[in-house]
Formats: sequence, C-alpha cells, structure tokens
Amino acid sequence: MQVSSISRAALAALLSGAFACSADRIQSPSVPGLSTAPASSVADQNSPGASDARVVGGGVVDGPLGLTSQLGIGATSAGGSFQCVMAGRSGGFPFGPWSQVLQMEVHGNVTPGSLTINSDGSATFSGKARVQVVGRDATGKILRADFSDIDYNTTHTAGGAGVATHQLNVVGLGLVFGPTPLKSGRITIVP
Repeated sequence: MQVSSISRAALAALLSGAFACSADRIQSPSVPGLSTAPASSVADQNSPGASDARVVGGGVVDGPLGLTSQLGIGATSAGGSFQCVMAGRSGGFPFGPWSQVLQMEVHGNVTPGSLTINSDGSATFSGKARVQVVGRDATGKILRADFSDIDYNTTHTAGGAGVATHQLNVVGLGLVFGPTPLKSGRITIVP
C-alpha cells in the first residue's frame, strides 16, 4: 500500500480544480469525528459561584457508520478547547483528492471572547484548529494531510441524546457538517 502526504498548497490547487468539492456534497446530518470529553466536568462547571457563560459536554454525534463521530467541548468567554474526530470507521465521505475520508480530526482552541449564547439558547464559538485527514484516493492510494491554524466555528444546542445538536464549519477548508443530534452524551449551556 502506497502512502503519501499532501501539502496545504497542493490541496488548495486540487480543491480549485478537477477535484473540487462543494460544501453541499459534504454537508450531511452527521459529523465526522471521535474525541475525548473535556477535562472539566459538567458538575464542576455548574457549581455555585461560577458566573461566566459556558458550554461544556460531549458525546457521540449521530449518523451513519463512517460519519458517526464523538466530540468534546469546553468553552467560556476566556477560551477553551474543542475536539471532533472520526477514526477507524468504514464508509467515510469524499473531500478534495480523497474519494473516501477514513479519519478526520478537528482539534482547536476556542478564541477568547468568541463564545456567544444566542437568543435561541444555542452557543456558538470559533477558533483555530489543527485538522488531520487520512483517506483513499480513487486508485486506493492512502493520502494524509495535516493542516494547522485552520479557522473553524461551531454551534451547539443543549440537552442529552436526541435533543442536543452539533454543527461544525471548518471554514478554512470549506467543510460544513450538521446540525446533527447527539446519539449519546450531553451538552450543557450556561448563559
């Protein structure tokens, strides 16, 4: 099996050319990913005296095999962390030179001051992420890419399985996933 890497410049050239992939081809009611829960617990974040708006939680994001993901979030007005990873799943989705993305991880810091609690009670924040992608091209060759400082934003609604939702926009790569409900887990939003 042949393995190669692709640079950001090469990917940009491919995306603007014959391998271009529009967001509507990738947009789906599911989010690729697998991640760990945030280090701080929801109970700690909701303790008396905690006065800052925040969103914390994580879980499995619903979707068909290959697009099911897990995420972990912890964000306040001071910053935080976000991670969404699809790993080791079959199925996948097409993106740029990849006919099938096998693994994708989006892991980034939350930009201080970017957390907004919206009028509908949802929470939106943004930041810069490291995005790692592994997949196959049309010939079956494995392609790997690792991008740094990629702009992203994400919106969440609160609740447990079937109620909480997650939407991820990887702005720097033109990808949109969701909004999609959690299959398990919980997202807590404190205004």
